[in-house]
Amino acid sequence: MSRASIVAGVAALALLAGCDGAREDAGEQADANAGVVSSEDTIESGPAETTGEAQDRAADSANDAAEARADAAEDEADAMRATADQKADALEDQAKRVRAQAEAKADAADARADAARNR
Repeated sequence: MSRASIVAGVAALALLAGCDGAREDAGEQADANAGVVSSEDTIESGPAETTGEAQDRAADSANDAAEARADAAEDEADAMRATADQKADALEDQAKRVRAQAEAKADAADARADAARNR
């Protein structure tokens, strides 16, 4: 690996590690203000930060669950549309057959009428 790719990897990990949620950030600040930790920049986690982190994870899980429910509803809607399209196609085919049969019967009746007039 080149030095540049190693530096890029470390930078990416540092960015990910620094991605605290809003509740965790608020807890970190509350811990620092309460004197539970030496400063907001410390590696230590105080109780409010830990609680905030758990709340952020719970909120993320709730958001993921809501997104999964929305995806499932969209999938259900797509399935309903597909079923409706299949039924509509079948009805269109049936209508074509009925029209063709009616046209054949009408042609036969016209032929009988023409034959009756030519007698």
